[in-house]
This record gives sequence, C-alpha cells and structure tokens, in this order.
Amino acid sequence: MTAKKTKKKTGGVANTHKKRIKVATLPVDYSKPLKNARYERFAQEYGIDLNKTQAAIRAKYSKKTAGQKGEQLFKIIVIKNRINYLQSQLSKRCDIDAEMVLAEFAIIAFGKVSKTLNNKHKIAALENIGKHIGFYEKDNAQKKDNLADFLKAFKDE
Repeated sequence: MTAKKTKKKTGGVANTHKKRIKVATLPVDYSKPLKNARYERFAQEYGIDLNKTQAAIRAKYSKKTAGQKGEQLFKIIVIKNRINYLQSQLSKRCDIDAEMVLAEFAIIAFGKVSKTLNNKHKIAALENIGKHIGFYEKDNAQKKDNLADFLKAFKDE
C-alpha cells in the first residue's frame, strides 16, 4: 500500500515562502533627463519660476489637483535631485554662486549706500537669483556657522 500524499488546501492561493532578493540600484545620473517624462517636465518647468503648482500644470497634471500634485512631486528624491542639478548648471552658466549673492547682500546690509539709496529692486533681484541657484534651500551645502562667520568678518572690515 502506498500512502497518498495530500496537499494542504490554501484556498487557491499558492503558499510560497520565497525570500525577496534585494536588487542593488545603480546611482541615477542627474545630468540626463529622468526616465519618467512627466517627472522631467515638472523638474524643467519648476526651474522657470520656482512655482510647484504652475510647474505641475505645465507638466500636464490636472489644474484642480496641481497644488497637491506639485507638493507630492517635489518630495520625490529623483525629482528633487534633478532640480538641484539643473539649478547648479544654471549657476555655472551664469557664473554666479551663493557666495557672490551673499557678498552683495552684505554690501547692501552693511554699506552706507543703503542708507541713501532705495535698493528694493537690487534686493529683489538678488533674492530671485538666490532662489534660482538654490541659495535658500535647507539641504544645501552651506552651514549657518560659515554664514555667520562670513557676515561678521565682512561687517568688521
């Protein structure tokens, strides 16, 4: 007599316990466009006016949900890194860096010229330049200590 092997019924679901294999991902080259065309379009459009909602609309997302979608897209790491890359390239093309913008702010803030002239337009222009090159980003390479030291040294001159 041979014993019959009985299969345990699982309700039609295969009972497999395979281990998931972690696949090493290659680093993303942010100098190349993102594979997702809408993500790339959002990153490019954001660089125009730094407006997440408008960038989402121009990237063909619904106008009704563009504000929310812009916030969601901006939190995606590959999009954020692509935007940072594009801003750094803009900074290089224009030959402007954060230190130059900071130096101009310091001249306006501590210079005697600021007391006699109306500098609203020069300050607004500097703020826009700073935004476009990522000067105000929380996660940029600048440190608050370096900024404070720079301003103090400039003021002492």
